[in-house]
Amino acid sequence: MEKVFVDTNIILDWLSQRKPFFIFAKQLFLKGENKEIKILISTMSFISTEYILRKQIGKEKAKQALAAIRTICEVCNSGEKEIDLSLVSSFKDFEDAFQYYNALNNSAKVIITRNPKDFKKSKIPVMSAEEYLKSIK
Repeated sequence: MEKVFVDTNIILDWLSQRKPFFIFAKQLFLKGENKEIKILISTMSFISTEYILRKQIGKEKAKQALAAIRTICEVCNSGEKEIDLSLVSSFKDFEDAFQYYNALNNSAKVIITRNPKDFKKSKIPVMSAEEYLKSIK
């Protein structure tokens, strides 16, 4: 089963029903739920998503949404190695570097994000949810 790393913005597209991106994010997570792909998410994405959702829908609903995601996704193992690599990387943004090294060190085959420009230095493919879904048909 192919491992795909999903960036925070894709999670928020799905949970916040951001148009026009919602439909592709929903389809992507359905593939994860149906065990067609293995979705990897970083610990940082869980924290960032909770923070943003809490402001939008309240603390309890945000936690319920994250609990539902947790049943579909695998949380990346991360720690010192990803932090250290991010600190010395040539990425402009520390958060993007951390996401990248989570994907790389957890054997993701692709990074799915709405901001591919943030991952210009990636050694693995970077696609939008729409591009990825089209590529696996």
